[in-house]
Amino acid sequence: MEPKNIVCGIDDNYCQHCAVMLVSLFSTNKDHFIVYIYSLQITDTHKQKLEDLVNSFGNEVVFIDVDSELISSFPIKPTDYLSLATYLRLFIPQTLPSSVNKALYADSDIVFNGNISDLYNINIQHYSLAAIEDVPNHNPLRLGYDESESYFNAGLVLLNIDYLRTIDFTNKALDYIRNNYQKIVLHDQDVMNALLHGTILFVDVKWNMLDCFFKKNPLVPIRYEKELHISLESPKVIHYSGPLKPWHHGCSHPLKNQYFKYLKRIPWGKRACSYSYVFKKFKFPVNFLIFCGCTLDQAEYIYAKIKIRF
Repeated sequence: MEPKNIVCGIDDNYCQHCAVMLVSLFSTNKDHFIVYIYSLQITDTHKQKLEDLVNSFGNEVVFIDVDSELISSFPIKPTDYLSLATYLRLFIPQTLPSSVNKALYADSDIVFNGNISDLYNINIQHYSLAAIEDVPNHNPLRLGYDESESYFNAGLVLLNIDYLRTIDFTNKALDYIRNNYQKIVLHDQDVMNALLHGTILFVDVKWNMLDCFFKKNPLVPIRYEKELHISLESPKVIHYSGPLKPWHHGCSHPLKNQYFKYLKRIPWGKRACSYSYVFKKFKFPVNFLIFCGCTLDQAEYIYAKIKIRF
């Protein structure tokens, strides 16, 4: 059986989270994997730790270093909870070995919760990629194409590498960023949707269960409401897509302990929750309320009540 190709892109700050994602994948899938890690200034120490971890499960890892100068000017704000590493996926079609024609890209804030064969084996011969439809939004209009073609979430994407090479996707993506800098809000996800709309195969939401799907009133297209109910019982992929991740103080995700379950299996993993991020990302008094023990939802609710009163 051919190995499954997994791709991720990280900087040095996300090595632990990438490790958790990979351990969850290997623990719930007994296939053979080749993992391609797109590296933005990852230290040799972290590379060795990741390599040892992947090898301990009998799998292979290949590091592909990307020059930080290539993406240093790409659109990103200091308050964004993403780093420039998110743009690394734009280089995948151009830089993967020519023998790779299909690959599953996974963000590092993901935990796998089941076998992925049904997703990986989907026939995408006539599509650029397969992904879930994102929450209802007006992003297509903002990017200049018809809303009927919708907008996908790029957290977990099955890529048709042959198709993307054929259309010279990487160079088109770089040109798009140069010519549409002000349009780009959601980083590489905007770029991919702007260039690939109309060629997407949308799949069941269970393959990328976003934070907002777990809310009391989940944001999901109406046509997916029935399958969402089923997926909440047994999500295949948990995507901690909100601003607060399990490793941040104040995270209220109902399945955040899945992250720590796999973190325990990493000898060099650290459980410490981050406070500095909370104070950088959120304004007073929301950040202070989170520091005092509130979840983000609770802090924002209290702040809203205070604003109404005064």
